Amino acid sequence: MSEQSGGPASPDAAPSSNHGHQNRRDRRNRNNSWNNTNRITTFVGDPSIEFLKGYVYDVGPKSKDQFSTTTERIGQYIQGNGSFKKGGGDFINAFNPNDLRFEDIPDPTVPEDTKDIVKIEIWKLQQKEAHARRNDRQDVINAAYSIVRKQCSEALWNRVESHKRYATVQADMDVIELLKLIRNAPYTGATTRNSCVSTQDALIKLFTFKQSKPMQNADYLKKFKELTKLVAFHGTIIGIKEARVKDILKTVANDTNMPTVEEIQLAKDKAQEQFFAILLIQQADKVRFRQLIADLENSFIMGEDCYPKTITKAYEILVNYKKFTPQAHDPNEHGVSYYTPTNAESTQHNTNSNDSNNNTRDNRTQSGRGNQGSGRGGPGSGRGGRGGARGAGRGTGNGGRGARDGETHLLQQDDGANNAPNANNDNSNAPHTP
Repeated sequence: MSEQSGGPASPDAAPSSNHGHQNRRDRRNRNNSWNNTNRITTFVGDPSIEFLKGYVYDVGPKSKDQFSTTTERIGQYIQGNGSFKKGGGDFINAFNPNDLRFEDIPDPTVPEDTKDIVKIEIWKLQQKEAHARRNDRQDVINAAYSIVRKQCSEALWNRVESHKRYATVQADMDVIELLKLIRNAPYTGATTRNSCVSTQDALIKLFTFKQSKPMQNADYLKKFKELTKLVAFHGTIIGIKEARVKDILKTVANDTNMPTVEEIQLAKDKAQEQFFAILLIQQADKVRFRQLIADLENSFIMGEDCYPKTITKAYEILVNYKKFTPQAHDPNEHGVSYYTPTNAESTQHNTNSNDSNNNTRDNRTQSGRGNQGSGRGGPGSGRGGRGGARGAGRGTGNGGRGARDGETHLLQQDDGANNAPNANNDNSNAPHTP
């Protein structure tokens, strides 16, 4: 049958365009299926804890900032969880990313009078409570260890496990030491690195870190402390000079010639604290704190040491520092002053100035211009006539200029220009008519 009659098309007919569309759809479906299969899912932590969703420990560009927020979030979760009511109250402080530690739970002091039955019974009760608190805390620590582990990505956890201290941390279920390993992991790079290289990297990061212009002071302090903790984590001791330690011992030691071990350690801690405090000031944003840095340097030159002794004091200075803003110049204080006349004084001054200038031009016109006319018309009788004419012409011109200046008497010089040489020029040779 023919195509016009609606019969089947001939074998040589072109394929339908619908077939091409179907091929393209098939290809898109295959690509979407491959993408869905190989898509990398974002790590969000333990899915069973909604409060911690998205608060994770990971490697990557934002990993170093995640440590503080995630650690604080876990501390809040443990303290607010009813199942951790016994012993959970200490975690909000212990999980401070800038000061990872638990407060000690000391045993009560034994009464001096051991025969006092009441005091002994109180002591036994306090000792029992302290022991129970330590047990409750350890139970929560074990649970917290598992929570922290589940918030770690596999990439980061591989770095943690590769650390030489991990086996001890794992055996003791020490969550605080685990957090310190996690804090260090984003900075270590590869799972196996030379310890010297890691230490050098930590020092470089500390000394090259500076507060950027948009960075808030609180964020600057937090990151600065993290870097100082990282340096300490690698066992590097900086900022402790022997001369500085000796100066501090003069204020903390009972006997500077025979200081105790505790006093020497205290002096070293104070020396290092001041080193970091001054570094915090020096690395602050130069746009906001350039004048502060200069003021501290100038004060030291003048014999007054105003540099902060602690990081807390340095941060307080940054927060409360008032930036100097130059004020408009007051001419009454000092410097060159300029007299500004009133309108009446200015008008009178301009009038007097104009009169003076006009008189000067008048005198210059009468004498100077007349002399020019006389001088040019002087030599010879024949040339004298022409010179006189030129002199008269010039005199007339000056008379015109004088009239423009308001001097009407200069107009009379038209007829008297030839007399100017006889009256004013003694050297003229022009003929004289009696």
